Amino acid sequence: MKQIRVGDRVKAFLDARIIGEVIEIFLKPAIDTLMGGIPPSVAYAKVQIDSGQVVVVRTTELAIHNV
Repeated sequence: MKQIRVGDRVKAFLDARIIGEVIEIFLKPAIDTLMGGIPPSVAYAKVQIDSGQVVVVRTTELAIHNV
């Protein structure tokens, strides 16, 4: 599976309305920790969908859209 990058055209697995271009990728700390260690980070992407709206989606929910 290819890594999502800024500028990629993507679509969401669970929401067919989300098809657009990644404009930013950022990390947020996860709420839960693993055995009291350093909390893991979760990657999110800001996606500008075709209607012009910007939505935030976890990068694990996105796939490259080749159209």
